[in-house]
Amino acid sequence: MTSGHERLLSGLRIIDAGQVLAGPFTSTLLADMGAEVIRVELPQLKGQTAALQNSSRAGLQRNKKSVSLDLRKPEGAELFKKLVATADAVVENFSPGTMERWGIGEQEIAQANPRIIFVRISGFGQTGPYRDRTSYDRIGQAIGGMIYVTGEADQPPVHPGYMMGDFASGTYGALAILAAVYHRDHEDCQETQVVDLSLYESILSYSGPMAAEYSRSGIVRERAGNVRSWSIPGDQFLTKDGKWVLILALNPQIFQRLCDAMEIPDLPLDPKFDNHENRFANEKELHGMIREWVSEFDSKELYDLLDEFRVPYGPVYSIADIFADPHIAERQDLVQIDDPHVGPVTVPAPYPRLSHAAGRIYNPAPGVGDDNDEIYGQLLGMSEQERDQLAEAGII
Repeated sequence: MTSGHERLLSGLRIIDAGQVLAGPFTSTLLADMGAEVIRVELPQLKGQTAALQNSSRAGLQRNKKSVSLDLRKPEGAELFKKLVATADAVVENFSPGTMERWGIGEQEIAQANPRIIFVRISGFGQTGPYRDRTSYDRIGQAIGGMIYVTGEADQPPVHPGYMMGDFASGTYGALAILAAVYHRDHEDCQETQVVDLSLYESILSYSGPMAAEYSRSGIVRERAGNVRSWSIPGDQFLTKDGKWVLILALNPQIFQRLCDAMEIPDLPLDPKFDNHENRFANEKELHGMIREWVSEFDSKELYDLLDEFRVPYGPVYSIADIFADPHIAERQDLVQIDDPHVGPVTVPAPYPRLSHAAGRIYNPAPGVGDDNDEIYGQLLGMSEQERDQLAEAGII
């Protein structure tokens, strides 16, 4: 990470009206790169900052500014449109039709700022027969096909453990804003750019060759636990000291090196294991041999041996293991925020890492409405009396 203080996306202003995870994560990625992000939150939450401010908020809302604003009220919607008029992009992930009911749908947003980029994230998208269904990350993973292929062959499908639908959609949202800004500025586009993202489509886009396999050959990929036809041997194995380690030998050269490490160098000559197809056909026997071998070593001893023979492996880390790893520490993948509400808290560092004007933590997560005076007073030019009146009415 560079020590420079340049903000890569300086001058880019995002209005974040997102909820929970997918929407806010979109703007977090851009805020980490130096964009000005103005987060819109309900004024009813303003007095609950201590309760709201937790470790999750500290990481997700870092580098942002916060204004309190009730979008559900007509006066709030009008003020929101004034914010939109100053911005490059708006992010929201309410249920489809919600912002239209409040008078700040696509038509009104475009009227407020014809060159705005309007990112809309929902469970099933803004169109289609399922648009009005309530959805969450886990449902997106189910519809998008991820949960179906995750788990053991003879067991029910399982959730992978990360909120991939939300994070993938947020990543696509940030990418879409950058692409739309480039198009707007380089093509002098004067039209509103609406970005329609859904949780299930973000997951589906990660499915790799599955659609092609089905369309060409009718192949339906099923759950297979850790077994993959393209990576044999390849599985998690338990060491003598109770650590799981993933070992992969994806080609004949690596398989030979693994066999050398196991002190059975002639195993690749065995007809059961002499090519990829045969290794896959005899996967259980092969993995059983490796499992027995791994169980004879403590993890550190095993890792040293695998390093010596250049066999690809990866310890299966918990978050505690991640915190303790020297490689992760040296690459500064974790960073501490001195949050005024919750105290010191460690979160993943801004990512991706750039050599020039890299992202960093500029400021901790704000309390709800902390930046009302700056945004409403300085940016929009509202007087103190106007702000007080709106506050008394519960608008801000």
